[in-house]
Amino acid sequence: MTDPQSAAAAARLASATAASPNPLTFMKSELHASVGTAPWVDELGSHLTWMASRGVESASLQVSPPDLGPIEARISVHGGAASVWFGAAHPDTRAALEQALPRLRAMFATQGLPLADSGVFREPPRQAQSRPTSASSASSIAALAGTPAAASGETARLGLVDLYA
Repeated sequence: MTDPQSAAAAARLASATAASPNPLTFMKSELHASVGTAPWVDELGSHLTWMASRGVESASLQVSPPDLGPIEARISVHGGAASVWFGAAHPDTRAALEQALPRLRAMFATQGLPLADSGVFREPPRQAQSRPTSASSASSIAALAGTPAAASGETARLGLVDLYA
């Protein structure tokens, strides 16, 4: 069930890009509902599912109240499943995004697009989200343990902090 505010937001998004012959890769938009409320989650979900269905890869979303934003979002669709990554500087906004993830997962599923992966971070999402390979994980563990791999000058990457040996 979509509330009138979410339907109106989707209509604004559709009309804003209907005249564009090329698909968007980045967009700026505004979420009118207050951060963390049920209408906000529905509005956010409408924006994200619309973006995914039209190939929009990233967005800067202004939120209400303005001091809690913006939210940077990155979406990728591969193999019939979506991944959504969020960056928000304000801790309350990050908490609201984390709490919204189950509802967003359900909204994507109703559109026939399972949400395979998602995350909320302080920094804006990077161009391509990548998972560490077992080799890079091994060098990260070695760097923390102070073993010879760390002494070789390899760069170890753990989470959001880069460690240099």
